[in-house]
Amino acid sequence: MNLMEMVCVMFAMVFFTSVALIYNRGAWSQKERLYDANSFVQATVLAHSVLDEIDAKLLSKDLAFDQIITNYNVNRNVNLDYVGEAYTLAITAVQADSTGQALATPITGSIFTRVSVRVSALSGLREPLQISRLFTKTHLNL
Repeated sequence: MNLMEMVCVMFAMVFFTSVALIYNRGAWSQKERLYDANSFVQATVLAHSVLDEIDAKLLSKDLAFDQIITNYNVNRNVNLDYVGEAYTLAITAVQADSTGQALATPITGSIFTRVSVRVSALSGLREPLQISRLFTKTHLNL
């Protein structure tokens, strides 16, 4: 093996090592993006489950419309062992107007209540997720 062949072999080793490192770094970055996306989807599911729980209780008449504010101003901790993540759900319910803006002073007989769920996690979520839903008092949920 002469000197030129040895230099070509060294360049080939450096080239393939560089390609392998770039590929591994891309795979690692993709893994982090998938983990972040999984955490975001899981947080969305948890927030919607609280809002759907209120809908279901209102429809089945297990919850009166006027009880939403008293029953759903709480914090919940959800530990999902299978994904290795713990989420904190801060649920707030306030009287609102027809556009969903909170009323400065509560009024009696208000027909709109806005429930907001703010989901945060120690890791996974880069920023807390907040989802709101406006509930309207009807003859079905008196």
